[in-house]
Amino acid sequence: MPNGQSPKSENRLRIGFVHRFDARSVRSWSGTFLFMAKALEKQVGEVVYLGPDNSSRTKFIIDNTARVNRLWFRLTGKTLITDHNRVLSNRLARFFKQRLKEERCDILFAPAASVEIASLKTSLPIVYSSDTTWADVIDYYPEFSSLSALSKLEGEKIEAAAIRRADAIAYPSEWAASSAREHYKADPAKIHRLAFGANLDVVPTRDQALQHPLTSSIRLLMVGVDWERKGGAIALECLQSLLASGIDAFLTVVGCTPPASAEHPRMHVIPFLNKNDSEDRAKISRLFLDAHFLLLPTRAEAMGIVTCEASAHGLPALVTDTGGTRGALNPGVNGFLLPLNARGADYAEKIISVIASPARYADLVLSSRDEFERSLNWDAWGRAMLSLMERVLNRKIQQTERMESASPASIDEPKHQDVVSSLTAEVTHS
Repeated sequence: MPNGQSPKSENRLRIGFVHRFDARSVRSWSGTFLFMAKALEKQVGEVVYLGPDNSSRTKFIIDNTARVNRLWFRLTGKTLITDHNRVLSNRLARFFKQRLKEERCDILFAPAASVEIASLKTSLPIVYSSDTTWADVIDYYPEFSSLSALSKLEGEKIEAAAIRRADAIAYPSEWAASSAREHYKADPAKIHRLAFGANLDVVPTRDQALQHPLTSSIRLLMVGVDWERKGGAIALECLQSLLASGIDAFLTVVGCTPPASAEHPRMHVIPFLNKNDSEDRAKISRLFLDAHFLLLPTRAEAMGIVTCEASAHGLPALVTDTGGTRGALNPGVNGFLLPLNARGADYAEKIISVIASPARYADLVLSSRDEFERSLNWDAWGRAMLSLMERVLNRKIQQTERMESASPASIDEPKHQDVVSSLTAEVTHS
């Protein structure tokens, strides 16, 4: 199938999108679900939204879990149980089982949905996607640093069950993939690396993205909702180090409000820009285009989609080498990785070394945009997902055929795999 073309509409695969939240909302997983769904529609087939689950039963479980947690936290300082628990998982399994009776699907896609699929009983193949594993987030993200022994155990069982249940698993980074293989002993054959894309409704043209001329003033950009976790203090140190070195520098912070102690005349703060608003989207894009470097000195990160967005704008990124950030940052291509213990002076030193050669910086801008066009876009992800789903479906068909040859079906029994085989062949040869 030529790049960018969709499968023929009359025989497109029906992909059941499994998640308890509304995948069509930009608020769900920071809009990543929506961009995934759009890519599946464009590259793979018809998306059937099986969620959201707004039922009173599910709401009752979630509300009561929250109430118990508030009390338990006041008593012990720990979270008794997270949403990664078997009660919620069993309830969601019943919900999606009923939805699958109402909707015809050929394959299920379950992003960040370990709780949803851990207990789900269905003959349909499942492709599970996530940017991390439960084992990786425990004591890594701040919100997972005060869990009770029970909550850790429940989450571990949910993750292990989801990994076993999935027919294929797609991760954007080796960090997450290796955790599935090594910690959860997942079959390496079903683990796949698929880079995520930039969550941009409007992608700047290549010509626009390559316009980052070095001037007498170096503009830095930091984007994130959590000043502490995103390393805001280090970004400010970087600004101060550049100024102390005689570099005329300016830092723009978007998405959060630094503490009063972090104020600086050369730091401009924009607490919030709404990606749902066309004017605000244009402002965000302009900030990317006007900057010379993106700073992401994050303390904990599953991937960092903002790096993909920066690359779309031809903006090199300086990122902490932690978690799954290598899933979006190719060192020396679309930026540089610095160790977790690096401080602002280290980031400033890297910037000074790059801008010392305008030709080197121009090459970095070019290769950043090239990296976006090569792999950090949702079309590339969608094409890779098409190939993955085809393999999963073909493997499922072969397994079913082997089972039927051992125990022949009734002549009148409908054969789902024949339908899937026909659809897959149509997609493959479109």
